[in-house]
Amino acid sequence: MSTNDPNRKRKPRQPPAKRKNTKVTGERSEANFLSKAAARDFGIAKPWGDSRRYDFILDNGERLHRIQVKCTESIRARAYETRATYTTGKGRAVYTKKDIDFIAAHVVPLDIWYIIPVEVCTPAPMLRFYPHRKAKKMRLEPYREAWHLLQSKEDAGKIEIQAAADETVYVDVDSNSTSKSVVILSKAKDLCTSSPEQCMSSPKQEAAPQQEHKKQSTPIRLPKSAAPWPIPPLRIFAVKKGKHILPYPPE
Repeated sequence: MSTNDPNRKRKPRQPPAKRKNTKVTGERSEANFLSKAAARDFGIAKPWGDSRRYDFILDNGERLHRIQVKCTESIRARAYETRATYTTGKGRAVYTKKDIDFIAAHVVPLDIWYIIPVEVCTPAPMLRFYPHRKAKKMRLEPYREAWHLLQSKEDAGKIEIQAAADETVYVDVDSNSTSKSVVILSKAKDLCTSSPEQCMSSPKQEAAPQQEHKKQSTPIRLPKSAAPWPIPPLRIFAVKKGKHILPYPPE
């Protein structure tokens, strides 16, 4: 039969498969996240407009977290995958700590969430999930349903300030006994002009004001090389007759 036979029946053309609207899928995942977070007593806010790189601001009662929601519903190379990137101009950029705090990745067919700190995603932005099988590299499985990470009360940018202390030994002339006292380095600048009674302090008590005592203690004099700061040389500009004020009382 000729291919140009007018009596030949032609197969009806099937309409092309309708492509899924990824934007609608993302909106459904955002609604799912909103429901799951609200059920865990989190406070949730939505930023005004669509110009921010995070989708939600989550309040755990102590601090705020910026959340970016990602979703995946298809398997590629036997894994559900998405990327921790965003569009910038004609290219793509990776999320960093300056942009967001967490990525909440939703595996849509299984309704499973992965709560991943952005520090984990920045060096390896390709996120592959294996909730349906076991794989050799499953680096993101510890973050599966890890909602407890959003309860963290510690601030990532918190700076701990620790005070250093210097230990000074004084000798009691009368009892010939030694006692140790802690002197904070921030107050060490006053040692050169203060008497030993002013410098002595206990770990549990603050330094007491200067008082006159009958018994005086003399500190052990260390070489200039042991001082925490350079000691300038002593200069005498003029000599006057009469009483002189000495740094230490005469023996």
